[in-house]
Amino acid sequence: MNVRGAVVVVTGASSGIGRATASAFAREGATLVLAARREERLRELATEIERRGGEAMVVRTDVTERADLEALRDAVLGAHQRCDVLVNDAGIPGGGRFADVTLDRIESTVRTNLVGLLAATKLFLPTMLRAGSGHVVNVASVAGRVALPGAAVYSATKHAVVAFSEALDAEVSPDGVRVTAVNPGLVRTEGFPASDVPDRWTTSTERVADTIVRVVRKGIAPEISVPRAAGSLLALHAFAPPLFRAGVRAATRARNPRGGRRQPVSDPAD
Repeated sequence: MNVRGAVVVVTGASSGIGRATASAFAREGATLVLAARREERLRELATEIERRGGEAMVVRTDVTERADLEALRDAVLGAHQRCDVLVNDAGIPGGGRFADVTLDRIESTVRTNLVGLLAATKLFLPTMLRAGSGHVVNVASVAGRVALPGAAVYSATKHAVVAFSEALDAEVSPDGVRVTAVNPGLVRTEGFPASDVPDRWTTSTERVADTIVRVVRKGIAPEISVPRAAGSLLALHAFAPPLFRAGVRAATRARNPRGGRRQPVSDPAD
């Protein structure tokens, strides 16, 4: 797809990967629609984009509210008559160890990370199918392929996102629409500070954003991991599951030798 001039909708655009992705598309000449809960942050980003000569529209959106998503769709189609790219980035952490997670937290994580993503895709897909082109990019996670302790609920939602992306791409690719799950490794963001993890084990939001732009430009689907080194982890999980799980248990014991509970990470109000 030619990114220049494309209408790109980004949920979760107020911070982290979503913000970096919006900026990356704007640098390539796309027209941005910025969606998240924190409207003031969206307006700051829109101002930055416009100062660089780009175009951005702000629509305050809570992806867990159907009315908000319907209003987002209507605003995009009213202003631009189409949506070429939908980046579903809005998401929150799962709250840590499953034994410590409240039922309210489980519900909010599933509604944000999965149900909101499904609903946004459902609302924007028809305009892409009518046009015979478009790309839906779902920001999943390596945790959507490799389930790690301490992230059971989060991993469950991201596994579902990966499966959904693969199935939907097979359904709609004959009609000219592609769907891709982008699986970042550990990325430091507001919701995932990862302060105890060495820098060499993390990936920048900018690198993930550049990957998303490349996915759309080259039509890569239905899945890609970033960084590429994450592929080695996935290969180990696929071809030597006992070895992988033994390594995970050893790493978990090393980080938490006395069995104490880590505090769950709070999520930003994106």
